[in-house]
Amino acid sequence: MVDYPNFYNQTISNLNNIIPNKTNYYNQPLSVFLQNLSQNNLSIQSYYPDSGYLRLMFVGDAETRSEIRKKDYANPYIDIYFTQTFDFQQATAIINQYHWFWNTTAENFYKSLIIKNITFWDTNGLTNKNGGPQ
Repeated sequence: MVDYPNFYNQTISNLNNIIPNKTNYYNQPLSVFLQNLSQNNLSIQSYYPDSGYLRLMFVGDAETRSEIRKKDYANPYIDIYFTQTFDFQQATAIINQYHWFWNTTAENFYKSLIIKNITFWDTNGLTNKNGGPQ
């Protein structure tokens, strides 16, 4: 990504439309939140499932993520916790098949899960990675 600082600033500008209202998505299926991200011109590119949450990221390719780390830039992401657990074995199979790229199969697997909590990370400035979650 040639112009990551502009990408970061645009992403944060769009996230700022969502962050203050994040509790509106609690007790809603993930699909409602994903639709709102899309309506705010935010595109999930990659993800990472953990046994307790799902991490959604806006940068998908390893080369760009590597450059972001080298320049010590912040890389915003969203952690979503659900009211119920998901089949981690199946989640692992999906990520092994498609790597970490967000895709229709992954979206269909998670979209019906009910959101318990949402945290936004690295949203306090391009070079500020010390801010806590929002």
